[in-house]
Formats: sequence, structure tokens, C-alpha cells
Amino acid sequence: MNTCPRRGRRPDPSKRAAIVDAAGRLFCAHGYGVTMEAIAAEAGVSKQTIYNLFSTKEQLFGAVVATRSQVIVTAIPAPAETLPTPEGLLRIAREFVWFMTGGQVSQVYRLMLQASPDAALTQAFYDNGPKRALAQLAAWFRARDAAGDLRIDDARLAAESFFGLLNGQILIRNMLGLQTHWSDAELEAKARYGVEMFLARHAR
Repeated sequence: MNTCPRRGRRPDPSKRAAIVDAAGRLFCAHGYGVTMEAIAAEAGVSKQTIYNLFSTKEQLFGAVVATRSQVIVTAIPAPAETLPTPEGLLRIAREFVWFMTGGQVSQVYRLMLQASPDAALTQAFYDNGPKRALAQLAAWFRARDAAGDLRIDDARLAAESFFGLLNGQILIRNMLGLQTHWSDAELEAKARYGVEMFLARHAR
């Protein structure tokens, strides 16, 4: 008789992706109050399948934020990546301004404003989005400082400042509906200006 414990089935990556995608659409369209039943129906899975992958709705929301902000994290070079610093900064800047001008970003931030009393939800948002991107950018800045390309005294502060230069008024204008479209030329100008300002302060 085989007494070895049976291994559980590995989660189906396609189901996880479908759940996260469905949750993102419904959260943005209807707010955080959308039910897990509705998310399951939208994703074409059972509610139990969702709970097999995400123990709480906050955890699922965190996965939505992580997935949607992955484009920024991916654009940030790894500390060991041998990419010229100005080129790396411009790559990050272009992805960031494109990301921030997307309608889904303002929708998620509006959702956060509505849910601000919910500490678990706002923490899930921050940990899986801004905090994650800041940590990776700070790590790259430390590596560039060690390589002699940048002069960085406080990597975390430098990362916050760089994203702040790029964001400017983009998010608030987007959220207020004052400007929901930017031309490619406008986005390129914003990206290059942010990089130039940052290098003026931190280049060796």
C-alpha cells in the first residue's frame, strides 16, 4: 500500500490570470464591493477556485495591482544589468508616463480614495504597486552609484523624486477628467524632461 501523501494539483496559471483579469475589470467598473461570485462568473470559474488561489479579497486585489504595475517593474533594469544609465532612465520614464496616462490607473486610484478607511486594502495596493516599484528602482540606483554613474545619497528618496518628476500633474489631471489623452510627442517630452532633470542633480 502506498502511504506517501498525495500531492495537490498545481494551480492552473491560465485560471489565475483569468481571475485576476476579471477582478481588475470589475473592481474598476463597480468598485471594491463587487462580490467574489461576480468575479467567478466573469472569469468563468467557481468561487472555490478563486479561494484556492486567493485566501481573501484583499489578496486578490493585491494581485490585480501587481499585475497592472508589472510593466513599470519590468522596465526597471536589474541591479546587475549592464545598461547605460541615461538609456535605462529613459526606458523607465517612457513606460511610467505611458502607464500613468492610462485610464485604468486613475480608476484604481479613485477606488483607493473610496476605500481609504480599509487599511488592509490600501496596504495591499501600496505594497503591490508603488512600494514594489520604488524598491526595485532604489536597488538599481544603488548599483549605479556603486558603478560611479550616479551620485545617490539616499536611494529611496532618489527613486521617489524620479517618479515624482515624471508624474507631475498627470495623475491629478487624469483623475479630475481635465485631460485624459496625451499625444506621443507630449509623453516623450515628459519622459525626456524628467530624465534630464534627474541627471542634472545626480549624474557624476
